[in-house]
Amino acid sequence: MWRITRTPSDAVDNNENERGVIAPLAAILMVALLGFGALAVDVGAMYSEKTQLQNGADAAALGVAQACAKTPCAVDQKVKAAPLANGNALDGSSNVVSATVNAGTVDVTTETPAGAGGEHFSLYLARVLGINSVEIQASAQAKFGGISAGNVLPLSFSKCESDPSFSKDLQFFPEHGNTLASKPDYECVTSSSSGLEVPGGFGWLDHPAGVCNVTVDIKNPWVGTNTGQNYDSDCATVLNQWGAVLADPTKTVDILVPIFDNVRGTGAGAEFHIEAFAQISLRGWNLKGGSTLPGDFMTAEATTLSKSLKLKNSDNGIFGRFIKKVSLAEAATLGGPTTYGSLGVTLSK
Repeated sequence: MWRITRTPSDAVDNNENERGVIAPLAAILMVALLGFGALAVDVGAMYSEKTQLQNGADAAALGVAQACAKTPCAVDQKVKAAPLANGNALDGSSNVVSATVNAGTVDVTTETPAGAGGEHFSLYLARVLGINSVEIQASAQAKFGGISAGNVLPLSFSKCESDPSFSKDLQFFPEHGNTLASKPDYECVTSSSSGLEVPGGFGWLDHPAGVCNVTVDIKNPWVGTNTGQNYDSDCATVLNQWGAVLADPTKTVDILVPIFDNVRGTGAGAEFHIEAFAQISLRGWNLKGGSTLPGDFMTAEATTLSKSLKLKNSDNGIFGRFIKKVSLAEAATLGGPTTYGSLGVTLSK
């Protein structure tokens, strides 16, 4: 029987063979390590560069929009956008690919400037993997134009009759009647025993025909009154829709209610000065023009509140759960009239 044995020389040879395996294995692992390093170092640098480019694009879009809102400007605004974009780069250098103005909109695109050989953002460890640079861009859009506090219910309520402290939750906003006006807590001064704030004015506001909303110019927030006590016929469809939603107690309807703090004129020439809006969750309404929808709709809690306030049949208005007070500026949207110089700028993308 043959017996195989190892001699000392065999052990030396095997060790040398094993040492020969280490070199290629180390090379393979080094590539992997460099790859992870590239993720840690290069990706972090790319993220920083992207942030700087985005800040530059945002600043350029807003800056150009502000300038063009005051004075009409040409379509191409790269020259004006460049210093604004550069000012947001750590190295003070970025490339504005485009900065165009069209119909109240400014679009700006920035990127890392091209260096030697046409390369953009140079990488570090990724060069070992054959990736020398990447192209990084950012874009922003700003809009400019007339500011308006947009699309709210065309029915306004006196500041003193809508809980000045706004500390109550569910409350009643009257458009006619004097029950709340007679309470010391509200300190209302009405012009007649029926609770009118202005002769001929019941709180309904002028608005475009066929729609149930009004736009308030925040620079000149005087809105004409729409005479008459009955609910506005243009709101019939909307009121029916709200009633259908509120018929399900799990659903809500949130609206903005204009609050006025001053009036001027009388009758058809009367105007209300809109001070702010109350954002409320509707719980019902009692408006002249019918005892059912759309003129009348009451949830259980609205009915309970009406009884606790001892409201009379002549007390008409809406019931709502107060959410927060909204200033004219907070509710502002672009697209309103520029007659009074009420210009605004906002980032849209």
